[in-house]
Amino acid sequence: MSGSPFNPEGPNPDPAGPDQHPEETGPAPTYTGRVRVTSPLASAPRHVRRTVRQEIDESTGVGEVYMRSLIRSQLRAALTVVITLLLSLGVLPIVLLTVDSVATYRIWGVPLPWLLLGVVTYPCLVVLGWLYVRQAERAERDFAELVEAVGDEDPQDPA
Repeated sequence: MSGSPFNPEGPNPDPAGPDQHPEETGPAPTYTGRVRVTSPLASAPRHVRRTVRQEIDESTGVGEVYMRSLIRSQLRAALTVVITLLLSLGVLPIVLLTVDSVATYRIWGVPLPWLLLGVVTYPCLVVLGWLYVRQAERAERDFAELVEAVGDEDPQDPA
């Protein structure tokens, strides 16, 4: 039970307390009209729509997501080229050391290992480089199209 005395009429409806009377607290407030009730969010600044280019330039969270996606796609292209290089040309010396018949085989009097390591590797490197550049440019082009497509909308125009 609380420390208040028992009141047989129920809870005390008088906000001034049981010992104070309304005439002692002052005159009742007079209301002159309507009261405007506003949300604290009504005075907050409006959400400003930004273009993707602005998001990237200002390094916002959304801009960082766009940049991470571009970097991730370029990293994927680079790792694809490196893994292909390791699996094709990186394994070649191991094969030449372990398989004796390949090391002793000759074409036009030139040992096969010399031909493979001295002639065939360079066109393979050129093709891998060309594929990487093509993949990286495609990723950049897709990214630029995304930025331009979303950036073409006027953020101030609600229509």
